[in-house]
Amino acid sequence: MEGSGCLTTYSQVHNGRLRKYYKITEEGIRRLGEFAGDWPQLKRIYCYILGEDAL
Repeated sequence: MEGSGCLTTYSQVHNGRLRKYYKITEEGIRRLGEFAGDWPQLKRIYCYILGEDAL
């Protein structure tokens, strides 16, 4: 996701251990909104395949 510009990362030492931190970008927020809009249709497809009722 970093390569597609959806998030940025940085590393920092905390209590002697290297930790990696992530931050969503404007592009990431936009893409997440697109996915959220597509989710109801995807869920119906998954439920159909699995033979479950869509909620």
